[in-house]
Amino acid sequence: MKIRRLPILQAVLIVVVALAVWIVPGPGASSAMARETAPDAPAAASAPAHVVRVYYFHGNARCVSCRKIEALAAETVREAFADEVKQGKVEWLAVNIEEPANRHFIQDFKLYTKSLVVADLVDGSRVRWKNLERIWELLRDDEAFRRYVREEVGSYLERPS
Repeated sequence: MKIRRLPILQAVLIVVVALAVWIVPGPGASSAMARETAPDAPAAASAPAHVVRVYYFHGNARCVSCRKIEALAAETVREAFADEVKQGKVEWLAVNIEEPANRHFIQDFKLYTKSLVVADLVDGSRVRWKNLERIWELLRDDEAFRRYVREEVGSYLERPS
């Protein structure tokens, strides 16, 4: 009797695993949804002439600190610049640089680790950018981290190139 149950249990397990693989996003899935198709092209004809794009660059391996940086930065951008995000003036993108289509960002922004980069786009062309390197230094102080991100993104909104 127990031997006959084994194939049924195996079949059920295979179905459950297959569904989990199909439903649960794998590494980089969040970046795949937010990934740029044309890195600095305007999203639409009605897009603002000046856009501040905030990138969080990560790889497949994601440590606790890396996930915290992404979560704090994304939350800060979405809360502090909610109106600008709705208007399309500020964009948040999480990008997996280990995906072949995104590897160019390593040279574009001189990346050497997980990074938060603010870029100014004017009429779809990147005119300046800054790697917010202090995120690692401020990681243990949430409020200082958030203030740093707000100030840097805000300065790009105030002074378009």
